[in-house]
Amino acid sequence: MLRLKGIDLGRILLGIRICSYCFAALISLSVHAAWQQQWQLELDSGYAQASASPVFASQDQWLADAALRWYPQYHNLQGQLVALSQSKQKQDNQHDLILAELFWKTELAERDLLVGKQRIDLGVSYGFRPLDMFLPYRRNPVAIQVEEGVGVFSLSQFSGNGEYALFYTDSYLATDSEGLQQRGAGLRWYQLSNNSEWQTLAYYDNQRALNLGGSWVSTFGDAWEVHAESRYQQHYRRMVSHLTQTNIGQVAPISEQEFDDGIQALLGMTWANLAGDNLIVEYWFDNRALSQQQWQKVADVSRYLAQQDGGLNQLRYSQGAVFNGQNIMQHNVMLHWHRDIDDWQPAFDLMLAPEDGGVIATARLDYEFVQGWTLGARLRYLGGADNAVYQLLPESRVGLIKLEGRF
Repeated sequence: MLRLKGIDLGRILLGIRICSYCFAALISLSVHAAWQQQWQLELDSGYAQASASPVFASQDQWLADAALRWYPQYHNLQGQLVALSQSKQKQDNQHDLILAELFWKTELAERDLLVGKQRIDLGVSYGFRPLDMFLPYRRNPVAIQVEEGVGVFSLSQFSGNGEYALFYTDSYLATDSEGLQQRGAGLRWYQLSNNSEWQTLAYYDNQRALNLGGSWVSTFGDAWEVHAESRYQQHYRRMVSHLTQTNIGQVAPISEQEFDDGIQALLGMTWANLAGDNLIVEYWFDNRALSQQQWQKVADVSRYLAQQDGGLNQLRYSQGAVFNGQNIMQHNVMLHWHRDIDDWQPAFDLMLAPEDGGVIATARLDYEFVQGWTLGARLRYLGGADNAVYQLLPESRVGLIKLEGRF
C-alpha cells in the first residue's frame, strides 16, 4: 500500500485524476486497446457517542470520511486505487492514497495464471469468515473501509465441476497489515455437485505455520441454504494482560504471546422468500479470543485503576490492546435480516455474546434515488448486560448518513 499522510485531500484527488488521464492517453495510442475504467465516490458523516468504558479515553465526537475509488482495466490488467480521507473531531485528520489492487490474469498451458496484488477472501459466511485468512477485515462496518489486497501468484486448473489451485501470497505488501503480516504457499480444491459446493485448503506461512480449512454450502428447495466453514492454525499470537490489583508497577502491563492450535468454526443457515426477505442465522466459535474469565480480569483491573490516582491512566489505557483480536468473544451468534423493496433496502444485524449478554445491533437503510447512486443511514448500538465485554468498547452508539455512487 502507498500511504501518504498529512497531504491535502484535494491534491490527492487531483493526483489520481491526472494519473488516470495520463494512463488513458497512453492506452488510447493503441487503436485496439481494450481500455475500461469506473469511478466510485463514497461520503459519510456521523456522530459517535462515547461509552463509560474504564479501558479507553474516548469522547463524543463527530466524524466524516470520503473515498474516491478508481477501477482501471486494460485487457487482463486490473487495478483499484483509492484516495481516502478520514476526519474525527478529537483526532488528527488522515489522508491516504492506497493502491488496493493491481493484478494481471492470463491463461498459461490451459491453466489460469494470476500475478499481482488482489483481495482474496475464500469465506462463505456473513458475520465472520474463518477462511478470510490472508488479510482479514472486520465484517459489515458502518463507516467506509478500504479492503486492501495481498501479493499473490496463483495457478488454477478447472475441471468440469471443480477447481484445483496452487498459490503463493505475501501480505507484507500491505502496510496496513500490522500484526497480520505473513507469506506462504498453499493448495485449494473446490468442488460443485448438484446443490452443494465445498472446498478444502492447506496453507503454510512463516508466522502461523500450518493452516487447514474448509467450507460447505448446500441449498434445499427454493428457500433454504446451509453453510459451514472452519480453520485450524498451528500458531497464533494475541495480546495478553498481566496486571492484577496486587502487581501494579511490578510487571509489564501487557505483552504479545504466541499460542498453539487456533480453531475457528462457523455454522449458519439462510432463508429467503419471494417477497424479498432474507434471514441469516449464524453461530461461530474462535478459541483465539479471550475467555470470559480473562475478560473479567481485564475489566476488574481497569475499574480498579480508574478509581486510583490519575497517574495510573497510562496503565489503564494499555489494556485496550487486548481488544485487537479478530473476534472479541469466543462464542458468537449473529442474526441478519434484509429486504429488497425496489429502490429501498432495509437491513438489521443483531450480534449476541451468549457468555455475558453482550449485544451489538446495527440498522441500515439504503435508497437508490438515481441509477447507480445510493443514499443511506446507519445506526449501531454496542453494549448489552451491565457486565458485558461490549460495554468496555470505546463507543456505545454510532450514527451516520452516507452517499455512494458509481460513474
